[in-house]
Amino acid sequence: MGTTRIKVIDLSSDQKEIKTSRKHAEKLTGIGKLKEKKTKKPTTSPHSDSVALQPQSAENNLTAESKALEDSTIAKIPAADKITEEKNIAQAEPSKAAAKKHLHHKGSKYQTAKQLIENKDYSVKEALTILPKTSTVKFDPAVEVHLNVADKNVKAQVKFPHATSTKKQEKRYLVFNDKQLTINDKQIIWGDEKTIVEIETGKLKPGRDFEIVLSSPKFMTALAKIAKILGPKGLMPNPKNGTIVDDPQKYFGQAESDISQIRTDPTAAIIHAKIGKLSQGEKELQDNLKALILAIGPAKIQKTFITTTMGPSIKLDLTTI
Repeated sequence: MGTTRIKVIDLSSDQKEIKTSRKHAEKLTGIGKLKEKKTKKPTTSPHSDSVALQPQSAENNLTAESKALEDSTIAKIPAADKITEEKNIAQAEPSKAAAKKHLHHKGSKYQTAKQLIENKDYSVKEALTILPKTSTVKFDPAVEVHLNVADKNVKAQVKFPHATSTKKQEKRYLVFNDKQLTINDKQIIWGDEKTIVEIETGKLKPGRDFEIVLSSPKFMTALAKIAKILGPKGLMPNPKNGTIVDDPQKYFGQAESDISQIRTDPTAAIIHAKIGKLSQGEKELQDNLKALILAIGPAKIQKTFITTTMGPSIKLDLTTI
């Protein structure tokens, strides 16, 4: 015969159930000692009847305790159906979270606007014609272009022929040059060695205190100290964007257009760019879109989508630009 095994619950332990043999269980609960008392022969005495009754009473108590122990152990074991139900609930929780995550853009206005767009590549002219009909907001929305590009390291400087914002913000310049000229209507910080230290310590911050950095070739060696600060912001002077100049007056004297630094998203090979406001009309938006595509290079672009703020996207056929 095999060894009979029972389950024992130790209420003083964190472990709810202990699987063990009957012999070990009896040792844990003290049943073995009671059995030893039972096997001892009672001594003959005038009160032998009362002595003989004690082991039987202990055995009855022991049987009751064992039964109660077994019942409580069984009660602790969840039913198979309950385990299955809890497992199904645990598996269903991720799907509920995923469903909640995709509730974005489920409004009636968005759905109505989305029905106006067919599953095809629109020409630029067609897309700009239908774009105002897909706007879901009451204010003048921005027009955005999203491009899937070949790799994550695409960078470009775009000179938009038309302003990309109805409220044009005056740019602030940081200029490193020996000649500190008086230039009207420009916000200029004239830089030197002390300015470089202020940028290193965070007293001056790119984007907060200045948006464009100009430098003469003489200061480029000194600017190498803060290249790790200016570089990620796209503000390190270089010949390609024309920010290394001997004569700042000549730079400011040139016809200024809306210049933007374009780069891929840090997490994917995607470029997000704003080309203007919807109120600017088809002609200006098309000119800005063309400038953006040419600056990046059509060969690097795989897919192109145009949309308004909080509106559905329209896929473009760039061969029609």
